[in-house]
Amino acid sequence: MLQFECVLLGYVEGGNILLSTLDAKSTELFLKTCKKEIRRGNCIFIDYRRINMDGSKITTRQALVDLGIMKKSQIWDYILELTPDECIRVSRDYDSKRDMNSEMFEFIHLVKGHKAYIKLTINEKGTVCLSFHKSKRA
Repeated sequence: MLQFECVLLGYVEGGNILLSTLDAKSTELFLKTCKKEIRRGNCIFIDYRRINMDGSKITTRQALVDLGIMKKSQIWDYILELTPDECIRVSRDYDSKRDMNSEMFEFIHLVKGHKAYIKLTINEKGTVCLSFHKSKRA
């Protein structure tokens, strides 16, 4: 399994989040590996969670429909479009329920006219999408 040691957060300049040079390089390497795994079919979407959006809990299915995505498999097309410039944060996953303890890469990407928040990681099964829903950022 590929491990990244970069856990630095970006900083804000003129309303845009800028990653450190180390985070930008890690993101570039991460996306290259991530996309290779998706093309091989080694990708999982965590779809059992409920998401808090605007004060109400919605299913991951509803979150996709709100973005105009009708099939879960379509998310991988959007993830393949991601660029390092769209990464807003690199952090560690400390959720003991997932038992991953790995780096999380968070992106904002335009999906059918909406800003989508996408959170990804890589584990022994390949690329894992933990979140894919409308961004709460303006």
